[in-house]
Amino acid sequence: MVDGNAQNSTWWVDVKTRPIGRPKLVFLNHCENVTFHGILGKNSPSWHFHPFFSKEINFYDIAVEAPKDSPNTDGTDPESCDGVRYIGVRFSVGDDAIAIKSGKMYMGARYKTPAIRHLIRNCLMEYAHGAVVLGSEMSGGIRELSVSQCLFSHTDRGMRIKTRRGRGSTCVVDGVEFSNIRMDNVMCPLVINMYYFCDPDGKTEYVWSKEKLPVDERTPYLGSFTFRDMECTDCEWAAGYFYGLPEMPVGSVTIENVRFTFKPDASSGHPAMMSYIDEECKRGLYFNCVRKVHVKNVTMEGQAGDEIIAINVEEVSRQ
Repeated sequence: MVDGNAQNSTWWVDVKTRPIGRPKLVFLNHCENVTFHGILGKNSPSWHFHPFFSKEINFYDIAVEAPKDSPNTDGTDPESCDGVRYIGVRFSVGDDAIAIKSGKMYMGARYKTPAIRHLIRNCLMEYAHGAVVLGSEMSGGIRELSVSQCLFSHTDRGMRIKTRRGRGSTCVVDGVEFSNIRMDNVMCPLVINMYYFCDPDGKTEYVWSKEKLPVDERTPYLGSFTFRDMECTDCEWAAGYFYGLPEMPVGSVTIENVRFTFKPDASSGHPAMMSYIDEECKRGLYFNCVRKVHVKNVTMEGQAGDEIIAINVEEVSRQ
């Protein structure tokens, strides 16, 4: 066991006003061929496992734990890594379980090193803000991500992609596939948000404006995303919430063989962390600024209103 012991210190107190940054539990800097097997990492002052510009990193049959109200205690944040595998890992943390990153703005643009060849399989995500998260620091891009045979339980969001204007044209995310996933008591199972508002620059008009702005070196790109063979029970805020930029819509979203059911006494909340959107309760699949939407063999029970809401979508195919 590796215990950060943050609960017996002041690391989780007034985290936004601390004069120094909080340490990670385990930090790997330009490492290769490292395997973590059969250990427990817990109570980190900040992120638990942070592989950085590393290759061939394996997490097999480990557990990561922190109180669900502990700030920024992500389970693991692989950043600009090539070949990361999570198999049989259990997460119960105070922030995102797995947050895949590739640099924040200048670093991603300078080194142009994407997160590539990540595999997540047979994992349990219990309490977390997001179960599997892409971003928001992903200016180097993300590709070749496969998530399968996992259980997400009592997380705010299941699959969560978060970026915004300013992450740059090197922020290219494409070829992402989720399959054979069970979600239970997840507030909003699927989220793609190109207006993510955290940090001071996230509250600027440039980020939150819904006007069609010029495409330039600051504009991120989100390509194709596939979600198939999933069961999502006791949803609350929405089944899915997908919001692209008017000048750079999400390329395509495919949802196949998925069943959504809503909790009868569902709470309301914001499906995506972005400015100037309404709280939702039992919303179906909401698409805004997505080029192509393909929905096949999707069932939904207990939603309020239409199963599919498509705004500024070029093509919707439903079977």
